[in-house]
Amino acid sequence: MRWLQKLLPAMLLALWLLSAPAPARAVEQAAAEPAVTSVAADPQMAEELRRIHREIAALRADLAQPGIKEVFSGLGYILGLFGVAAFVAARRKGP
Repeated sequence: MRWLQKLLPAMLLALWLLSAPAPARAVEQAAAEPAVTSVAADPQMAEELRRIHREIAALRADLAQPGIKEVFSGLGYILGLFGVAAFVAARRKGP
């Protein structure tokens, strides 16, 4: 038990050191890169972005509706619950 009391602070220290945030190299690299051209300056890019936004919105609307897989999964779940209830009722009745 004493060894655990001695080991616990060392483990906590190691865990704290390992969970420390890594250096922000990505921020430094992003700051070194040149700025991206403005979307407002390029009307063709703005139109392309609008088209992409419309496609993403359509995909999200399509994914929000349940598909055939979800419908059959729900029916199987309900039938399974009824099966368990029937099994328990049959066991209670006895032979």
